[in-house]
Amino acid sequence: MKIKIVKKATNMKPSAYCGLWMDEPPMNKNVIACVEDLFFRSKIEATARHLNVPVAFVSAKDLPRACAAPETAAVLLELSSNGECLAAMRELRGARATRELPVIGFLSHVDKQLAREAESAGVTQVMPRSQFSETLPDLLMDLLAPRTKREIQEEPELPDE
Repeated sequence: MKIKIVKKATNMKPSAYCGLWMDEPPMNKNVIACVEDLFFRSKIEATARHLNVPVAFVSAKDLPRACAAPETAAVLLELSSNGECLAAMRELRGARATRELPVIGFLSHVDKQLAREAESAGVTQVMPRSQFSETLPDLLMDLLAPRTKREIQEEPELPDE
């Protein structure tokens, strides 16, 4: 499988939504997302569609059942203070089939206590919302196709008019 990253001729980073894609999803794996915030839900959906990564959105109470499917590669989890996501996380880690499943949790940067609780509940990686937004394309690629070779291609500059 080949993954390409296109870097603009300016000093832009090769992430964002343009220029990073997979030709096909690896081994028919998908990502489960438990996200209530419509802004983040649409951001995940658009990025996944652009990368050709299947993503399914579920509620916190349906998360353990959805993750039990063998084609689940990872979970994106919006951490909230209502406790439902942490209860679902504990249930995930208690089941043999989902014990080792990578879970990326994101939350407000001021929720330090919730971040500690999420880590103790078994969330693989906890990050602030801003970092999650910035690294989402790379996160999806790393979750579904770790150690895949990525190429950087310079985009030609447009002629002056």
